[in-house]
Amino acid sequence: MNSIVELAVSLAGATLLTLLGLFVELQSMLRFTAGELKTAAWFGLLGLLFLYAGIYLLGYERVVRTVLTPTE
Repeated sequence: MNSIVELAVSLAGATLLTLLGLFVELQSMLRFTAGELKTAAWFGLLGLLFLYAGIYLLGYERVVRTVLTPTE
């Protein structure tokens, strides 16, 4: 039961970080089109960091590997 709760929390965290990363990337594109290049670059790097943490670190490393690992 404890494993299911940890998996659910990891999945929720991965989803939240991924959505936050997408939102920040959208802000980056909006800043870029407005001509604010330094702010757009900062938002772009921050968005990539959130996407990396959400998709790879939590999503793949924890959730996918936990689901695909056979239990004995």
